[in-house]
Amino acid sequence: MSFNLAALAWRNIRSRRARSWLTIVGILIGTMAIVTLISIGTGVENAVLQQFKDIGLDVVLLTPQEGVVDHSSATIAGTSMSGRTQGKTLGEGSLSAKPLGEGGAPQMRQAGSAGLDPAQLRRDVPEVTQIGQIATQVLPVTAGDLAGFVRVMAPSQSLTTQFAGLLGGFEVAQGSGLDPANANGVLLGAHTAQEMGVSVGDTITIGGNTFTVVGILSPSRQTHDGLGSDLLNGQSAEVFHALANTDDAVFVLYQQAMALWPDRFMSSMIAIRIRSGISVTDTIAKINTAVAHQGLSMTPISTQALADNVQKTLGMVKIVLASIAAISLLVGAVGMMNTMYTAVLERTREIGILKSIGAKDRQILGIFLIDSGLMGLAGGIIGLVTGVAASFVGTALLGKWMAVTTFSPSFPLWLLVGVVWFSFVLGALAGIWPAWHAARLDPVKALASE
Repeated sequence: MSFNLAALAWRNIRSRRARSWLTIVGILIGTMAIVTLISIGTGVENAVLQQFKDIGLDVVLLTPQEGVVDHSSATIAGTSMSGRTQGKTLGEGSLSAKPLGEGGAPQMRQAGSAGLDPAQLRRDVPEVTQIGQIATQVLPVTAGDLAGFVRVMAPSQSLTTQFAGLLGGFEVAQGSGLDPANANGVLLGAHTAQEMGVSVGDTITIGGNTFTVVGILSPSRQTHDGLGSDLLNGQSAEVFHALANTDDAVFVLYQQAMALWPDRFMSSMIAIRIRSGISVTDTIAKINTAVAHQGLSMTPISTQALADNVQKTLGMVKIVLASIAAISLLVGAVGMMNTMYTAVLERTREIGILKSIGAKDRQILGIFLIDSGLMGLAGGIIGLVTGVAASFVGTALLGKWMAVTTFSPSFPLWLLVGVVWFSFVLGALAGIWPAWHAARLDPVKALASE
C-alpha cells in the first residue's frame, strides 16, 4: 500500500512538472548554500589548524616582554637589499631599501633572554621535554656589488631539528643545513638567495664577518598557506608569522651568532615542548614561576591556546553562515507549502473520488506528505551535488584571492547525509498543513466541487 501511495505521489509530481521543478529549485538553492558555505568554512578551519599541528600543539614559545624588534622597520617585513648591478637597483620598486651610508641600520631596542638557563628550566619544570632557542637581528650585508640590510635569524641546533614547524618547515632545497662544525656556514632563505643572486658555495659578508653559503631553503610553508596570519592578529600572530616566514632571512647557528655579535643580538625566544597528556595551562604557570626565579620576565605563547581561539572564531563564523543559508532553505519550504496547498485545491474532486471508493484520511494524508517529501528529497540531492561543485569553484577563487595553494573544501559525512535528510524532512513538514487539509475534506462536498 505504501508503494502505491509513493507511486501516486510521484505521478502527481510528474503531472505538473513546471510547478514541481520551481518548488524543487527553492529547496535546491538553500541546500546548495548550506553545503558550499559550511564546506568552505570547514576547509579553512582544517587548513589553519593543520598549520598549528605542523608547529605542534604541545609547543609554548617564550618571548621577551620588552625589547622586541621594532616592526615599523622595513627590513623586518622582508630582506632589504640595495646596490647597482648593470644599471638596476636590486629590489627596486618592490623593497624599501636603505643603502649603507644613507641612514644606517634600522633602529632596534636592545633586550633579550640571553640570561635564561634552559637546563635550569628543565630541572624546575620536568613537564618540559625539549627546548630550543632563537634570536633575531637586522645586520648589514654585502654580497658582491650589493649592499644593504638583512634579517639574521640564529636558531639553536635543537630548534632546527625539533621545532622545524616554527620555521615554516625549514627544508633545505640546495646544499646542506647548518653544521656546528662549520663556524662560517650560513643558510639563506629562498627569496633572500634570489635577491642576492648567490648560490651554494658563494661568500657573503654579514655584520663585518665573512660566511660561506652552505645551503638554500625551500620556500616556507607560510608563503603557501598564509591563512593563519590572516585570521590571527596581535603580538602572538606577529611572532609566529615572523618565525614561519623564512624566505626573507639568513640563518646562522645561535652559539655562533652569540660569539660573533655578543652585544648586537636581541629578541631571543625560547621554544618549549611539553610532555603529551599534560595540562598546557598548568605547565605554563610553572614555566612562568621558573622564569621569574631566574630574574626574567617573558610572555608565554601557547599554540594550543591560539588554535583553540581560531577554532572558536571559525566555529562562530560557520554558524552565522549556516544560519544565513538556512533562511533561503526556509523560504524554499514556504514556497513548497504554497505549492502543496494549491495542489490540494486543484485536486479536491480527485480527493473526493478517492474517499468515496474507500480511501482513509491517513492515506490521503500520506499521499500529500510523500509528494512534498519527494520534492524536498530531490531538491536536497541536486542541491548537494551543485553545492559540492560550487565549493570547489569558490575555494579556487578564494584561494587565488588569498594567495593560498593548500586550501580545499571539506565535506564531513554529517554534512552530506544531514543536508539530504533535512531537505526531505523539511519538505514533508512543509506539506503537513496542506495534507491535513486534504485529509479533512468531506467527500460529498469534494465530489460536488468543480
